[in-house]
Amino acid sequence: MKKYEIGYSDTWQAAPMAYWVHIEKENKLWVAAEEFDPPAPKRDSKGMYKIYNVEVDGFTFIFSSIEQLEHCIDILSMKLLPTSIALSEKRPGYVGPNSHWLSRLPAKVKPWSYRQKAVKYLRKVKEEIENRL
Repeated sequence: MKKYEIGYSDTWQAAPMAYWVHIEKENKLWVAAEEFDPPAPKRDSKGMYKIYNVEVDGFTFIFSSIEQLEHCIDILSMKLLPTSIALSEKRPGYVGPNSHWLSRLPAKVKPWSYRQKAVKYLRKVKEEIENRL
């Protein structure tokens, strides 16, 4: 089953890929930083952040920005997945590979056959979201 929905939260930083995609610019802890590259998501008119929940065959991907969705598509579309060690070394900071979003995915999400299906649907969702903006 495939579906997606947009929820709302008072924080964007709790999404699994937020830390790995949005890099703090100033010399502050990530949770205290105010500037990021790419920029942090913006609040809506009610002061909330959009949270994108995308379900593919029983697993729900959670994103708080389009950049996170794009990053997920980039990684999952690779025939051979990179190691979480290699990915975590690319990001400044001291958070180790065991905390990387890729290492936290369940085993059923990692086979190439599942990822092909997931990436196809994630691309479709991304396009739909961008058309709404």
